[in-house]
Amino acid sequence: MTLRFDIPEENFADMLVKAFTNRSFLTGFVITALVAAVAIVSFFWTPFDVTRLIIADKTQAPSPTHWFGTDHFGRDIFSMIMVGARNSIAVALVAVGIGIGVGVPLGALAAARGGVVDEAVMRLNDLVFAFPALLSAIMITAIFGPGALNAIIAIGIFNIPVFARVARAGALAIWPREFILAARAAGKGKTLITLEHVLPNIVTLLLVQGTIQFALGILA
Repeated sequence: MTLRFDIPEENFADMLVKAFTNRSFLTGFVITALVAAVAIVSFFWTPFDVTRLIIADKTQAPSPTHWFGTDHFGRDIFSMIMVGARNSIAVALVAVGIGIGVGVPLGALAAARGGVVDEAVMRLNDLVFAFPALLSAIMITAIFGPGALNAIIAIGIFNIPVFARVARAGALAIWPREFILAARAAGKGKTLITLEHVLPNIVTLLLVQGTIQFALGILA
């Protein structure tokens, strides 16, 4: 039996009501939903082809035809923003996925095993943190060449120690709990305890950190 600290349904509903009555939250939610909608629509339609150069229409001011104007190559800026939103969200999602997929198991392993394993994982994290994300991106680009894939890899590598530390800290707070001791007394191994009891109780921490890293991934 997995023990979890679930939020009661009525409390969760109250939390949603409070959130959507908060002006700052509502503003952020609307902006985020709008950007996501624009990114989704760009898969099927954009006002103009962003790869088409129309020099005669360069540097035009905003107008009913070109809502945000055109750049120095005559490309529609609003169409470019739509496609750019799609690419930024895709890069951030994959980069966060890399961080969660690699960092969380490392952090959970460090918390479960302790000792030499914990020390080795944390020192590897410190090594990655010693190189700023921008410097790592430049190094990867210099080695493998420019491209969205290399940018995703660079951001994803930087996310790994972030999620590893969050997962380790959350897991270390869970391991001394009574229900963990009961699970160990029942004969469960550390791997099974981590999967059934530890990870479900730190998922909220990971979700919060994931939203933060997602925003940073878009800015990167």
